[in-house]
Amino acid sequence: MMAIDRKFLGFALPPFKVTATPERIARFADAIGERNPLYRAGIAPPTFLKVLEGEDNSSRRILDALGVPLPRVLHAEQQFDYLAPVRVGDELKVERRVADLYDKKGGEMDFIVIETNFTGPSGMLVARSRQIVLVRNAPRSH
Repeated sequence: MMAIDRKFLGFALPPFKVTATPERIARFADAIGERNPLYRAGIAPPTFLKVLEGEDNSSRRILDALGVPLPRVLHAEQQFDYLAPVRVGDELKVERRVADLYDKKGGEMDFIVIETNFTGPSGMLVARSRQIVLVRNAPRSH
């Protein structure tokens, strides 16, 4: 059994920038079966932010930093707060940090809460994401 060390609470990746290109938005819309013409005319579908936050294997890099083996991980929950649309050509600054760590079932499950801020070209916050990752641990022997 492994408990994630609480010293990682607040751990953050260095901020990175990513551009919402028309090709990436179109590929994403195709992949999710989105046919709304709005998403072909310059606005990204809302869940496109999941693609942007995972750029450069950022989720994997967070798990590696915390010493979490990928085979024990489940993506448990994701929520987004949208403050402004993401438009084609926007270069967004992405900032990701571990906002909370907790366990359940006597340590059989660890939870990692990762918060992501997306800042637009004007420096304005355009969206926030809160992701909960479940780490399955070996059950305690009695």
